[in-house]
Amino acid sequence: MESLLSQVTTPHGRSPAPIEHAWTSNVNNGIATIDRIGLTAVATLTVESLSTQEGVTLLMELFDEVSQFGAQSLVLDMQNLEYLDSVCLGCLVQALNHAVQSGGRIALVNTDGNVQHLFRVTQLNRLFPICHDVPTALTAIERAA
Repeated sequence: MESLLSQVTTPHGRSPAPIEHAWTSNVNNGIATIDRIGLTAVATLTVESLSTQEGVTLLMELFDEVSQFGAQSLVLDMQNLEYLDSVCLGCLVQALNHAVQSGGRIALVNTDGNVQHLFRVTQLNRLFPICHDVPTALTAIERAA
């Protein structure tokens, strides 16, 4: 089975955890809490800013954690995020490309203010479903599959 980010390896080369079709308890990886339902992880960012190489590193760690969950798709809840730079935006696009290659999707939730403006200006809101809540994002991912 291919995980959300096939290019991101799990530590020590281990396979992702087996898939369960119920909510799992959340895990906090430092920048987000992560839950999973079926093949979809729901990550709620807890940071206010993601920028520069440090932001990319944090995002890659998040994607690695999602892969370890065995998730194929991701709902990224950005409710706390106030700033996202272009380097981290590129990292999200790369993650989307990997997800799509493995049959998954990425949907965004709660993109407000500057973050929402960034997705509109770059027209990436055409690639990422942007939803108001997690249930709507889960539906958008199911429809896209």
